[in-house]
Amino acid sequence: MKITKATIYVINSEGLKPVIVKLDTDEGISGLGEVATAYGCGRTGAAGMIQDLCARFVIGADPTRINSLVGEMYDQSFWLKNPGGIAGAGLSAIEQALWDIRARALNVPVHELFGGRMRDTLAYYANGWYFGATSVADLLRQAEAAVKDGHKALKMYPLARIQPNGTLRHTVNRYADDRDAVNAALDIVAQVRRTVGADVTLMLDLAGGFSVSDTIRFVHGLEDLDIAFIEEICDPGDLGALEQVAAKTNIPIATGERQYLRYGFRDLLERRAVGILQPDIGNTGGFAETHKIAAMADAYGVKVQPHVCGSSVAASIATHLSAVIPNFYVQEHFPYWARIPGWIEVATEPFESRLKNGALQIPDGPGYGVTLKDAVVREHIWAEVR
Repeated sequence: MKITKATIYVINSEGLKPVIVKLDTDEGISGLGEVATAYGCGRTGAAGMIQDLCARFVIGADPTRINSLVGEMYDQSFWLKNPGGIAGAGLSAIEQALWDIRARALNVPVHELFGGRMRDTLAYYANGWYFGATSVADLLRQAEAAVKDGHKALKMYPLARIQPNGTLRHTVNRYADDRDAVNAALDIVAQVRRTVGADVTLMLDLAGGFSVSDTIRFVHGLEDLDIAFIEEICDPGDLGALEQVAAKTNIPIATGERQYLRYGFRDLLERRAVGILQPDIGNTGGFAETHKIAAMADAYGVKVQPHVCGSSVAASIATHLSAVIPNFYVQEHFPYWARIPGWIEVATEPFESRLKNGALQIPDGPGYGVTLKDAVVREHIWAEVR
């Protein structure tokens, strides 16, 4: 089997702009992968990295020799050693697609290639329930509505502002000594907690939005609000700040979406300041690399909550990893993308439909169990490599 073509899609959607790669082979089997740059900036950079890697290493290669091909890209591309999010994302999308091809050739789900699933369904938390809120009153109404919809765990961003299209604008000027901002954030969290009640699990994401001193003030104020975890309490590259804040709170600290390859996670785990690791398969180096990262976390007694903020492709891929790792904690899930005007669904079966009886179902079809809507995605082809 040989790879004959790579099609790179940059989906011009609202809310997210996913970057997806489809690798075709001479035996008619195709595989899908997605980068982790659907939010923020960098999607065309990641798309360009996929294009360059495919042109130099992937076209003409045997897709079943995944370890060999990934090793060649890592050793010979230069920029994949100690990569940032853009280079790591390009490698990750290609690697994901290779596993999809391998599994489809064997007519099994990807999770079967990693020892078989350890669980039949996945616990999850809802993200994006706040889409469309323009005030604190709106936020509280939507929190209450999300609980009525059956979601038993919610994540919120107490420092962010929700923009008109539903996406988030994170804080700036985080080094200002701003007690008013700390108190305002604490007040919003307290109001959401009162609204959803004590039985709903509540998580927070700060996106590194406060200085260390303000973050310590903030976490002290959360102690009585029963917070399951606090995500990205500091700049993801500042492991010293991570240790400093983690030492001041009993609330578990979660991080990892902006760490790359197992080498970056090794340094993070060695600090022993994290309770929940959040690698994103779309930038860590791919599915197998994230599987290794989860095994490293297990050796440190750390839970894993795979980070995912992408299309139905990325979300489905994440469930296959969550199915096979022993230290799985909870799955991130966005059930309200369709609420955003201009949202484009790329899959024939939207990932949201996998939510049944309060849990996420793990796909059992060949590969990742995802098929693209060809009539939709062909309008968003960014490049083809043959």
